[in-house]
Amino acid sequence: MTFRFSRGLIQSCRSYHATSLPTTTIPKLNRDVTRIGFGAYRVSQPKHREALEAALKGGVSIVDMGSNFENGAAEKLVGDTLQGMKGQLDRKDITLVSKAGYMNKTDTSELGPDDYVQINEKSYHGISPRLLEQQLANSLYRLSTDRLDVFMINAPERMLSSKNKPYGRKQLYRDLGNSFEYLDGLVAAGVIGGYGVCSNTMALPSAVDHVSLDDIIKACKRPDNLVAIEVPFNLYEREAVVSSSVQHLSAPEHTVAEIANEHGIHLMTNRPLNSISNGHIRTLVNHDPFSSGSAEHDMMEKMTNSFQQVSELESELMSELPLEEESLVAKFVWGQVLSENLARLAQNHFATQHYLQLQVSPAVDRDLDTLKEYATDQDASLQPAFEEWAAKYRQAIDRLVEDIVSYAYIDTLRKNNELDRVLDALCPSFKKHPEAHSPLSVKALEFLLAHSRVGTVMTGMRDPAYVKDGLLAARTHAQHPLDDEDIMDVWRCPIFE
Repeated sequence: MTFRFSRGLIQSCRSYHATSLPTTTIPKLNRDVTRIGFGAYRVSQPKHREALEAALKGGVSIVDMGSNFENGAAEKLVGDTLQGMKGQLDRKDITLVSKAGYMNKTDTSELGPDDYVQINEKSYHGISPRLLEQQLANSLYRLSTDRLDVFMINAPERMLSSKNKPYGRKQLYRDLGNSFEYLDGLVAAGVIGGYGVCSNTMALPSAVDHVSLDDIIKACKRPDNLVAIEVPFNLYEREAVVSSSVQHLSAPEHTVAEIANEHGIHLMTNRPLNSISNGHIRTLVNHDPFSSGSAEHDMMEKMTNSFQQVSELESELMSELPLEEESLVAKFVWGQVLSENLARLAQNHFATQHYLQLQVSPAVDRDLDTLKEYATDQDASLQPAFEEWAAKYRQAIDRLVEDIVSYAYIDTLRKNNELDRVLDALCPSFKKHPEAHSPLSVKALEFLLAHSRVGTVMTGMRDPAYVKDGLLAARTHAQHPLDDEDIMDVWRCPIFE
């Protein structure tokens, strides 16, 4: 199979070739990798493959995956892409990282009860050798390879949230130790280059489900094979690399980054542009599809009309239902509920989208089913009229949900434009990037790369525009590293605490 790039893609990549991407070495593997990596979370579509091709063509040499990403479709896309690029790049120059641990009900069928815990009705988690063997075999198959460079146990802290049986920290580290012994055998056999742990709580000692890197290292009988860890690190989640006191970057408190450095463990970070701040997810992008005031005004007017249509339909239903059906009437006040909570919904684009699509929309469907049952029980002749109303109402709610999500997104972009200006003021050594898709994203990535204890920053690059920003940030860092004092000024700013 011959691999070809589109002309536009080649041109967009050529402008970056003047400066190579900054690299680092995974110490225990003696393997060079780029300091920015392709994060394959939510990767599965043709456009995502185009983005991966652009990243690899642009020099990115490390790809981060998980067996659960898109139910395996992410690994399949990566594998197919690498197969399609034979002759364009050498597989030995690409470092493949994948993870195991997340499970669904189907995954439990070939495992024993000691191999996993149940987290909730639909979610399970495991770190046992049998589970790792199962998911690693699937990963290798999907990637069309017989070797992973780094194989990670994903989110072992989830085991502490077991709902079906007692599970404590002592057992967690004991089970990790057993799994490490199994993985040692895979290292010796050449199936994996080394292993590691990916955790959302490793850098948070105060978290109820914290897992300790010190204790993970103690649980490992062959520490030379424990080659990497992966934790969140972004403008709002600094704990992995920067101490809370932020006094001296050169001599921090006992952070995860410092421990990893002492033990020759490669530190990879994730979530660079999707921070969790005060319980809210904040996406650090500021490209603006509504650049003109008239476009934003049109969107606001559209949302106002959607609210009005929902309200009119609810009033129409209220006038048709008997007064004694108060409980049924009370179900159809979604327009009022969403209007009253619009300011709160606008604070968090991701949470708003999740709430409206996964909670409000299903609740509306249940309410409409109740209305249908009422119409059927009362008078069959009423059913066509109620069904016509229900169809109009469902469409009106769908439009309103779409408009509210757009409104919340615009509010996020507005806040991020303000944040972009704050960063410029705090850190004058940032270069201007008018060609960037999202100037804030470029600054955020460049800022994280400025921390020498970070080995590789894994960032989601599902769009060629995101790849362009990632390459721009990495090459700008290589040419013009940020001033240490500017970095300190950013960390001292109260908005990032």
